[in-house]
Amino acid sequence: MKITTVPARTYVATSKIPGADYVINPYVGCPHKCLYCYAEYMRKFTGHTEPWGEFLDVKLCASPLPARQLFGQQVLLSSVTDPYNPFEQKYQLTRRILTQLVQCQACVSILTKSALVVRDIDLLKQLPACEVGFSFSTADEIIRQQLEPGASSVAARVQALKTVHEAGLATAVMAAPLLPGISDWKRIVEVCLPYTRSFRFDSLNMRPSFQHKLMDFIEVNYPHLLPLYNEIYLQGKRTYWEQLAKDIQNYAATHHLDVEIYCNKPSSFSFTEHTPRPAKAKTLVFPPDEPQLF
Repeated sequence: MKITTVPARTYVATSKIPGADYVINPYVGCPHKCLYCYAEYMRKFTGHTEPWGEFLDVKLCASPLPARQLFGQQVLLSSVTDPYNPFEQKYQLTRRILTQLVQCQACVSILTKSALVVRDIDLLKQLPACEVGFSFSTADEIIRQQLEPGASSVAARVQALKTVHEAGLATAVMAAPLLPGISDWKRIVEVCLPYTRSFRFDSLNMRPSFQHKLMDFIEVNYPHLLPLYNEIYLQGKRTYWEQLAKDIQNYAATHHLDVEIYCNKPSSFSFTEHTPRPAKAKTLVFPPDEPQLF
């Protein structure tokens, strides 16, 4: 793992994400090593030659956060890194940033796969508004180890969700990305339901930066799902996601859940259909990545 400290002019960037005015990414890179990480495209903007997950840039900024600019604004931590990746325990960038956000009286949303967030409950409770969201692509620990080897375990995440909830903070669960035929969204809801009623669901958006290694994973571990993935990602059929969205809506209505569903949205990439070669991992052909979510 290559760790580098890099100077940063500011931590704050204007957000293009709905619901967030600004976004703060204290790190570049992420040691969670998720197979499906959409942020992998960031590697080509950093000059790193190491594989995604094998480097981390620790951003050091001497300038304080702009208090007037952030007062009462919605700030997201984070969009292209996990603010509570394992190295946050050592560098504490996120904690120092939160200390300033308390002084700015900003409204903060956190999205993480890490149980480390419970360390900062004391600061989070001082914010005028705060929501802590936990991301789950699966509730199966064996699958979690395959897909997200560097992230907190499913049990540790659920326990952290419980701790944050019992501390009186708003909580949410992002069930994403949902991998067709692999992610059991209903099980994710069941294990988290005692500690939140706010759920967001999003589909796996197959990106060029990770398509080959993810399809290799499907080929080896779930070969029976290859026809489904071809139908969704090569042929561009939306039937699977449309039915999934309906199932989630029906479940949410029955269990009185507050849900946001993005599974049935059109893909942000156009796909080029081709005939896969037999006896080899199916290769998907996509246009180049475009920078998003800075």
